[in-house]
Amino acid sequence: WYVFSALGFYPVCPGADEYAVGAPLFRHATIHLENGQKIEIEAPQNSPENRYVGKMSFDGKPLAEPFLRYSELKEGATVRFDMQAGPAAE
Repeated sequence: WYVFSALGFYPVCPGADEYAVGAPLFRHATIHLENGQKIEIEAPQNSPENRYVGKMSFDGKPLAEPFLRYSELKEGATVRFDMQAGPAAE
């Protein structure tokens, strides 16, 4: 769980297709999948001051819901976190 959480998402229910979204601890990480694909995780503004997720995108498209699907991630993806200093305004 901790490794997933440090990457910015984690499984909540074993066997479910969804991963809940959190805040990554790194500015960049790459996950190399068994099928040769990779998941790129980007959070270039991430810092101790910018620890809140303002916006998120999946393969360049805004992510409207706070979860990712395994069925999409396994095909390879770029997940970008736009980090900011305070919680996102609603």
